[in-house]
Amino acid sequence: MNKIKEFFKDWSIYEKAWLAFVLIFQTVAWFINRQDLFMLVLTLSSSLNLVLGAKGKVAGLYFAIINSALYAINCFSIPLYGEIMYNLLYSIPVSATAIFMWKKNSADSGEVKFRIMTPRFAAGTVAVTIAGTLIYAKILVWLGGNFAFMDSLTTVVSVIASMLYLLRYSEQWLMWVIVNALSIVMWIMVFMSGDKSAILIIIMKCVNLCNSSYGYWNWRKIAKKVRTEDK
Repeated sequence: MNKIKEFFKDWSIYEKAWLAFVLIFQTVAWFINRQDLFMLVLTLSSSLNLVLGAKGKVAGLYFAIINSALYAINCFSIPLYGEIMYNLLYSIPVSATAIFMWKKNSADSGEVKFRIMTPRFAAGTVAVTIAGTLIYAKILVWLGGNFAFMDSLTTVVSVIASMLYLLRYSEQWLMWVIVNALSIVMWIMVFMSGDKSAILIIIMKCVNLCNSSYGYWNWRKIAKKVRTEDK
């Protein structure tokens, strides 16, 4: 019990309420749609990953690994090859590495030392993202995947965002805002193609979109706080 209190000691009442709302809302949505237990674990692990990640909690990375594995399995039936390859070959190893790097780069107060991009670094990131999207889309077309350009765009932006996440840059949350917005569109297309279980993924992505916006604000606040403490 003391460990739980210690874990939540830096959470405001609103942040605790948001975590409770997200978990309850997605559980109710799962129950109403009468999906299997797999979909419940998939959606809840995604929310726990992002809510805890937005607070700078290393625990969120463990849920990221679980969610990446389940999400990849879910994408096999569509198929979304970009999403599958990203989650299995990239997201899981990056999340595992981030656990080590975050713990290594923590302030004396226990908070992770997050960083803020320079304008030059941000411009380079945008250029690499555009080039990567165009190239990967051609590969996905060649593989015969569905929604190739949208799949490429969400995958490439996710790859770049994950690397920035690993390196502790607060701007990675802005990229996740883009990823989640695009993913909502893509999964609506999947839903309209006849996959009714996609409605839970759409709900999950909408929740993730809101949380990504908060994550950006909170990481910048932590980055500035830790920078002040280090002076």
